[in-house]
Order: sequence, then structure tokens, then C-alpha cells
Amino acid sequence: MPTTPAPTGFASVPHRFAATLSARYVGLRQLPELGWRITLVSDAEEATAAATAALKAAEEAADLRKWKAVEAEAEPECILTDLPADVVQHIVVRLTLAHHIARAAPTCKVVSVAARNAMKVRPFSGEVVALAGHTDAVLCVAAAPDVGIVTGSDDSTVKVWRGGACERTIQAHASWVNAVAVLPGGARFVSGDDDTAMLWTPDGALERTFEVGSRVLCVAALPDGMHFVVGLDWPTNKVRLYHVDGTRVHTFKGHALPVRAVAVTPDGQHIISGSEDELVKVWSVATKSRVSTCKGHTQWVNAVAAMPDGQRILSGSVDKTVRVWLLNGTLKNTFQLHTHIVNALVALPDNQHALSGSTDSTVKLFNANDGAVLRTFMHHTREVTSLALLSDGLRFVSGSADKTARIAYHGLAP
Repeated sequence: MPTTPAPTGFASVPHRFAATLSARYVGLRQLPELGWRITLVSDAEEATAAATAALKAAEEAADLRKWKAVEAEAEPECILTDLPADVVQHIVVRLTLAHHIARAAPTCKVVSVAARNAMKVRPFSGEVVALAGHTDAVLCVAAAPDVGIVTGSDDSTVKVWRGGACERTIQAHASWVNAVAVLPGGARFVSGDDDTAMLWTPDGALERTFEVGSRVLCVAALPDGMHFVVGLDWPTNKVRLYHVDGTRVHTFKGHALPVRAVAVTPDGQHIISGSEDELVKVWSVATKSRVSTCKGHTQWVNAVAAMPDGQRILSGSVDKTVRVWLLNGTLKNTFQLHTHIVNALVALPDNQHALSGSTDSTVKLFNANDGAVLRTFMHHTREVTSLALLSDGLRFVSGSADKTARIAYHGLAP
């Protein structure tokens, strides 16, 4: 049973709906001799398993006349026709992108019912929620269940948002706010500007100020909720690890130019840093030593992210590429997803996909294994500066030079 490429998009179709469903695509396929059918096409193993499951369900429903397994003359395929809504739902919910489920809904009554039920399992909306209120570029975003969404801006303010509305504006920084990070547990968040990092409670109370010695360009929280790291501007060019009680735990030295990006692996064992020196470095939290140096970018590294498996690193650069590395510094892949500078990256929970934000004003949903772009989001009018994943795993927030942050569904299963 060979794999058949699926066309993309939907068209107006008659009541007997034909959809080709595969691991990554959804579209229409018309078989004139059979009319419009619901067709599942994937690799042979997956298609066979799906057909077996569907036929078993039909037998249990004692309604075999509603099912047919046929073989097209030119291309052998597994075709399931006139399926009950609950079985269609079972097939539709397996689509990689939830927005494909949503787009299937208007086609006919059976698919509409199935899609609505599938969306209860895979919540999705095409709506983009704009968080408007800053008077200058939104430079950084962070999110957590108890805190909501935190944004920092060129207007020197930090804003806390809940339910799409600004709940609090903090005016404590002397210059633009380059970095924000929420500590796991949601009890506190950190913001950084010229020479200082500030620790806040969700209600906007300043708990502590950290004099870090140089402009804070980036910040990331460790999973223990008690530590965070900052990346510093020239002339310091260092990564510093702090405890929330004010203790400077360690200074990681090795970059020759400003540190533009930091991230922490999910297990909290490694810190990742990216710099204007075109290098990505991996540091051990336990030994306070450098694990590896990733060489390959030809211009500044603006963004880094750790994949959920804790073994792979993503980096984005002024050279317009996204690169995938192993912790030991081995380069696995180089992707050119954007037409301009890559400013932001965030890995998704499935360990297969990630989001990238660029000066070309777009956010890309891509496969971290092969670089395939599944979706391109164009809801900003100027460069995308920052990205963060919301706690539901289904939505992300992006910050932009257009003075807004925007919330959207990425469309993958959590």
C-alpha cells in the first residue's frame, strides 16, 4: 500500500466528502468511479492498522454495509466510505495539525459532527488574541499558569496579562526591558534591563534587585524554581547563575562578545548560551564547567532553545538559519526557514516540532528533524522579537516590534 502525496487545502465538495488524511497533510481526492470517499492514505503499516481498527469498529456496530474496503485500479489504497461520525472523529483527531480538523468541519454534516467532537479532544481556534498596550516594541515574553503572560518592552515597562487584558503595569526599570522569565511554580518572575535583574511576585511586588554589572540581554529560569541565569552585554560577555535569595552562584566565562540568548535543559542539568561571537556553548550546572562549543553560525546567535529530550539544542542567528545540535556540540541539521534574521525559538512538547520568530515578521511552525514548515503565522506587522509557549501546550505568545504581543494556537497536539 504505497504512500500517496496529499494535496493541500480544501475546496467546495458535495455531500459525499473525500479527504485524504496522512501523517502531515489533509486535502481532497476524488475517485470518480466511487464518488466522494473518506480516504486514509499513509505508510502501509499505518494505513493497514487504521483500516483494521475501522473495520473492527464497524463489525462491533453490526453495520458492515456502511463500510467498504476497495482497491483503486491504478493505485491500491485503503478507502473507508460512508463512515459513522464517531469513526470519522477517530480518524480526524489523528491529524497532525488541529487547524486541519477545524477546516474540515464545514464540508458536510458527518465530517462536521466528527470535527466538532474531535476538537473537544484537540482544542483549537484560528483566532489570534492581540495584547495591545505597550507604546514601543515588545522585546520579550514569558508565560506561566499562575502568573499569566509577562511582556517587557522598549517603553521600559513590564506588563502582566490575564485573559487577554492587562492586569498590571510595572514601571520600575530605567531603560528598555530586554528579558523576562517566569520561575516554575509561578510564584515569581524575573525582568532585566541596564545592569539589573529584578525579581517580582505575581502581584507586582519587587522582592529583590540583582546588580549584575552589565546590561541584561536575556534570562532563563531553572526548573527548580529557585535559580535563574542571565546573559550579559559587553564588556562583561558572561552568563551568570543566581539563586532567588540574591546569591550569585557562578559566572560562566567563555564568550568573547555579548551573550544574546540563554536556555536551560528540562532536567536543569545544562545551560545553553548563544553569543554575538557566533558560538553556542553548553555548560554543566553541576560542575560549573563548559561541556561543549557549537561552531557553525556565521553571524550573531540571537536565540537558543532546548528540546524536551534534553539531548538536542536549537539555535537561531542573524545568518537567517536555525541549527540543530547535540549537547556534545555535534551539528545535526541546518535549516533556512526565514528570509531574514531569526530572533526567537521555542520547542514544543512533542519533541518533534518547534516555533521560530524572525525579522521577516513571521512565526514558523517546523519539524525539528527535517526542517519541514507546517505553518507560517503572519499576524505581526513588524519583526517578531520573542516567543513563549503557554502552559496548556496548545498556544504560544509572540512579541513584536509592532508594539503588541499575540496569542495563537500552533495547531499540534500537546
